[in-house]
Amino acid sequence: MTRPDLIEKVKKVCVELSGQMVDAAHYVINNPDEIPFYSMREIARRANVQPVNLVRLAQKLGLSGYGDLRQQFIDTTPEGRQRDRQSIHRNELSAQTLITEMGKSSGLKAFVDSFFATEQDVVAQARAHLSEDRLESAVKLLARAPKVYVIGRRTAFTPAYTLAYTLQKARPNIVLLDTPGGAPEGALDDIRPGDAFVAVTFAPFNRLVHRLTEKASLSGAKIIAITDSFAAPISKFAGPLHFVAQSSGRAFPESTLGAIAIANILAALTISRLGEAAQRRIRDNEHFLVDSGEYLLSGDIKTSRRRPKTGDATPLEEG
Repeated sequence: MTRPDLIEKVKKVCVELSGQMVDAAHYVINNPDEIPFYSMREIARRANVQPVNLVRLAQKLGLSGYGDLRQQFIDTTPEGRQRDRQSIHRNELSAQTLITEMGKSSGLKAFVDSFFATEQDVVAQARAHLSEDRLESAVKLLARAPKVYVIGRRTAFTPAYTLAYTLQKARPNIVLLDTPGGAPEGALDDIRPGDAFVAVTFAPFNRLVHRLTEKASLSGAKIIAITDSFAAPISKFAGPLHFVAQSSGRAFPESTLGAIAIANILAALTISRLGEAAQRRIRDNEHFLVDSGEYLLSGDIKTSRRRPKTGDATPLEEG
């Protein structure tokens, strides 16, 4: 039996389930890579269900218990090289899926509705993975660390930038490693024990992000990781401060909504923890931006009353 066959088997019994067993089945379907690596109690905690529901789900599948179900997922786990091949070609496969599904869809509205439903599920799954204890620990670190470094490359740059930009509004000593000059490691020369290092990376996991995270960890910095897999190699540096948000939505090349949601909640909770100090800094920054002319305000807009000359293009003729 292949992994897709096993997942399809779980999907088929969903119509016979009720209560928390439905939640357990949905979690198994949406997070098959976690099943081989975590105990029944841990999967139940992540799925927010009682462990007995996983036992009952396995029995519905004709198995003696959860151990047998977990073993089937272990037996169908792709080898490392196979996973690499899958992730390396994910952009091509994502494009192929979009083209195929659009061709099969019953129209643009159906495709749009399905797109947004899938993206909403990405955010919902990110929420399902969140642990309040881990959030509290990460926010405490982001608020108290002498300096916070943030890195993310390619599509992962968006949530990384979101977090760094927001934190810069609320507190000093935020360093975004955006590497316009191609030497990101230089900024880590000053990293010290107790600093925070936030790394965002999706499969296929970025080598540079991994190397710099390792360098930061060896320097004594505390690591926060945001990835799309509990099996991400970077998790060994982050430990419990590893946040997971699936990236397999309908967006191309991958959905970053879950990771952005995690970045936003980390920033929001950090601002809340910093309190009045953050509010003063944000207020000062907004005053500066307004005084600098950064914003186009209503009083800045002047309507031209010049009558068009002969030969001038009318608005409908322009462009």
